[in-house]
Amino acid sequence: MSEEHFDVISGMFAERVSNPLAWFKHSRSLLAAARSTRERASVLIDPWEKIDLEHVATMLYGFCIENLFKAIWTLRKFGPPYRDEWSPVAAFPVELKTHDLVRLAKLIDEDLFEKYELSLSLLSEAATWSGRYPCSLKGDEGSIFRMPQVSDDAEAIFKQYSRPFTTIS
Repeated sequence: MSEEHFDVISGMFAERVSNPLAWFKHSRSLLAAARSTRERASVLIDPWEKIDLEHVATMLYGFCIENLFKAIWTLRKFGPPYRDEWSPVAAFPVELKTHDLVRLAKLIDEDLFEKYELSLSLLSEAATWSGRYPCSLKGDEGSIFRMPQVSDDAEAIFKQYSRPFTTIS
């Protein structure tokens, strides 16, 4: 790979990883998928399939909130991408190398963490394994139960914390 080609790829990566709007738009797409999946699960008759699909919807809500938190963090770190002084960086921030929504929430707002700690933990669990697989890697499942409030909390978090993006997207 030529150095010029590498610079182009590196620049494209920097544009995506540092762009809060890219993170936010992906979050919004995941929210739409979560809502559709949740709606589909509500009409299923088979209880096991319904439970599985509810876990998938929760996983998608978890991915949505993860991307939203990363959007907020990148907005604070790099600012809006349309500003002249915007300077993207071609390195994945160490702060964002996690699926732990409790940890990401603490980067965003301590009150958020305190208010939604249980839901954020369950959303993290769904994003890590319970929405993707029938069991965890070690068999140490902490919560294989379903709590509909978690999806409602994800909706509330999205509504409240997506506000900065309604003025720049």
